Amino acid sequence: MAKLFRELRDPETGRWLPKEVWYRVRGAVAVLLSLAVLLGGGWFVYGKVHDAYIAFRTVDDYIDPEGLADVVVEIPQGATTNSIAEILVAADVVKTAKAFKSAAASEPDVIKIQYGLYKLRTQIPAKTAIEMLLDPSNQIKNQFQISEGLRLSQVLTSLASSTKVSEKDFKAALKNRKQFNLPSWIGPSNEGFIFPDTYNLPLKPNAVNVLKLPINQFTTTLDDLAFEDRAKALGYKPYDVLIVASIIEREVFRSEDRAKVARVFYNRLKKGMPLQSDATVAYAVKKTGTIWTTAAERKNKSPYNTYLHKGLPPGPITAPAKAALEAAVNPEEGDWLYFVPVNLDTGETKFTNNYDDHLKALAELKAWCLQSAENKKKCS
Repeated sequence: MAKLFRELRDPETGRWLPKEVWYRVRGAVAVLLSLAVLLGGGWFVYGKVHDAYIAFRTVDDYIDPEGLADVVVEIPQGATTNSIAEILVAADVVKTAKAFKSAAASEPDVIKIQYGLYKLRTQIPAKTAIEMLLDPSNQIKNQFQISEGLRLSQVLTSLASSTKVSEKDFKAALKNRKQFNLPSWIGPSNEGFIFPDTYNLPLKPNAVNVLKLPINQFTTTLDDLAFEDRAKALGYKPYDVLIVASIIEREVFRSEDRAKVARVFYNRLKKGMPLQSDATVAYAVKKTGTIWTTAAERKNKSPYNTYLHKGLPPGPITAPAKAALEAAVNPEEGDWLYFVPVNLDTGETKFTNNYDDHLKALAELKAWCLQSAENKKKCS
């Protein structure tokens, strides 16, 4: 540094040399300016590269997992990955269907996404959207239930109460059955296909979108059971087996007896014997809460009275659940022609292949009914 200063002074007088000072200062300034340009250009280039990366990253997907705002999204029953992607794009949850499908391809649990209402966030990454859809805490629970063993009139009353859609609207919707996904072999009765289960209420419920839920579940269950093919393998039309399943639903106390009861009905049909099902008589006389019938009721001339009329009734008497449908297409092997519950508390049921043994089983039931006032009430 001392040498530098000596070079800037006159060796004889010690004074500053203006030209030399200017030369040196000009060089230093040039170097500093060059560094400034270089560094400034670097920040400029970095900024441009960063902006380009963000633009590339966000062409198909959002990047902020927090999103912007809450939004309620409805995933319909039977929705596919493609349809879910379109719904989320329309709601501005994800940016593109491409991003959602790409994220779904690496998430095997995406098939576990349930239909219903979800509270999500707008403008979130597709991966985050999938995580939120798989988290039960994000699902808005607004459900209604169709109980097993109800006749159609009871089902519609229950639906009207739980969905706030009128019975009149439900009945009107069922008059136009082409709008529902029903098998072509379903008979004229609207009984038998409003499948019992618990369902998520649509965002804006109406008669059609509410009824589509149990009806779609009905057809899905038939497909799962290969119902049509198995019915034909038994030698019956699918609708006839559906009728059998509906009677099983109303008649059977214990799950382990369903397939045996199915066999009883098929054995009686093959022998030309009347089914003699009290459940069908109860349906004929509009009796609810019990399947027990009186001698007078069993003389009713309704075609649903299987004491008077051989063969099957004209249609189902309820919408059978999956277990009854399964029993109807998979009857247990046996030669039974009769069955009767002998203990209404445990559901114990006796199966017999002749009338004398059946009478003995009936005597057991009668004895049980007379054991107490409470038992007697259950038998009435």
